[in-house]
Amino acid sequence: MKQLSQIFQALLGVAALICTSLIAVGRLAWRIVCNWWKKSSKWFRLAIASSLVLFSVGFIVIVGMVIYNECYGRNYNDRQLNKDLRVYSFKDGTCRVYNRDLRKYTTKKISWVSNYVIDSLTVYADLGKRGFINVNTGEVVIDAHKNNYSRAWVFSEGLAAVMKDGKVGFINTANEVVIPFSFDYSDKTSTGYGSYVFRDGYSIVSTEDGRMGLIDVKGRWVVEPVYDRIHHPQERGCRIVVENGKLGVLDSLCNKKYPTEYVHIDIVSDGFVLSKDGRMWQEDFEGRIVKPFMVEQTDWLCYPVNNETCNEYVDYVLSDYAMYKVGGAYGILNRNSGEPITLAVYSDIKMISKELFLVQLIESKDWCLMDLKGNIVSDK
Repeated sequence: MKQLSQIFQALLGVAALICTSLIAVGRLAWRIVCNWWKKSSKWFRLAIASSLVLFSVGFIVIVGMVIYNECYGRNYNDRQLNKDLRVYSFKDGTCRVYNRDLRKYTTKKISWVSNYVIDSLTVYADLGKRGFINVNTGEVVIDAHKNNYSRAWVFSEGLAAVMKDGKVGFINTANEVVIPFSFDYSDKTSTGYGSYVFRDGYSIVSTEDGRMGLIDVKGRWVVEPVYDRIHHPQERGCRIVVENGKLGVLDSLCNKKYPTEYVHIDIVSDGFVLSKDGRMWQEDFEGRIVKPFMVEQTDWLCYPVNNETCNEYVDYVLSDYAMYKVGGAYGILNRNSGEPITLAVYSDIKMISKELFLVQLIESKDWCLMDLKGNIVSDK
């Protein structure tokens, strides 16, 4: 213990000696520098002092620029609005519109700019407010901070929907209210289906509970808000509508062309592909059936036969029948004639012999035996 104490005291003495030596050397160096500084000319001292000040200022500026760039500089996650306009994004979550033709920014820092454009104006946001930017010049046309629009949709056919004080109305490019703020807004309304955007003279508008209808450019209801969903107009202005999980079609004048009773509808260039009650077929725009039987896909059906050389294995033989799919259900058709044997009303189908099918009912999940004519021969 005594030896450890002596070693510790010796270490303290060495540390004290080193500190004393450093202080002495520092004081000596300081005297030398001071004497040298006093003997130097005034201009030399001024040059040295100026260099130190400039170096310090430059160092502070560089450090400040690095810190600023890390916090507020560009992150180069840019987007193209058109061939001349780009949206430059920054690390603080803001962005600016840059006109490459004019080589200048056309906006201050804002929150975001929509890429969705129908007419010449698109939506931008800043501090929770919405305004509009001309996508040809990049200039702000309707200032977000001069209005109280909490939501906005792009201009289409000369009008844009905006929300103020919880209600939706429509303005023109001069920021004049054309359709009063009288419509409700619902989070259930998906902009992917064109809500609050005019197409062929009509816009989808929803009620507070998310039911959708159509209004004209005067703000009058032409289709009452009874649908769960309304799609964009397609061929000849026809729109698919959805109500309680069933599909229908409205024509270009918003009249009901097909009631909402179909499980699937496609509007194609020469008519409609319709599915319901286990059937799929195509009609032209005048309602004439042009393809009485259609399917989504088919799978060949094989039936098992015993292998005479080894009873442990079962061989399968390709039958003359196929399982076809329509609207998530299955039916049976003759591969040779292409004619259906059953409607597509089963959840699964198997072939257990050359003359018998095993079909599963959709609701009960029970399996039934069926003959080649589509007759149920046993429900066990």
